[in-house]
Amino acid sequence: MKKVTCSHCGKELAENHSGPCPQCGETGLNVHVVVNDYATATDSVGGEKRSEYYQKNKKALMIVIAITVISPFLGLFIFGPLGVVVGLALGGVSYYLGPMAVTKIIEKEKF
Repeated sequence: MKKVTCSHCGKELAENHSGPCPQCGETGLNVHVVVNDYATATDSVGGEKRSEYYQKNKKALMIVIAITVISPFLGLFIFGPLGVVVGLALGGVSYYLGPMAVTKIIEKEKF
């Protein structure tokens, strides 16, 4: 909606009026425009929650610690080549069980 008035006396004028006001003879217009409109907006945000932690297997961890502590004493008591073989075998078992003692857990949750 558009409304045109004289800026001096306030008389309503035609939208395409030009020149002086027919009522007061002055020049100058006030143009009032009303705009009705609407808008809608949407937004979306996404992400990922990531949790990392280590889970310990207590039994396997205790076995690995026991093997590590006991192996040198076994080599000492079982002196000679047999002690070396036993120490190497226990070291291999400990190497195999080590990763089972502690496991890294990664959890992902999307939102």
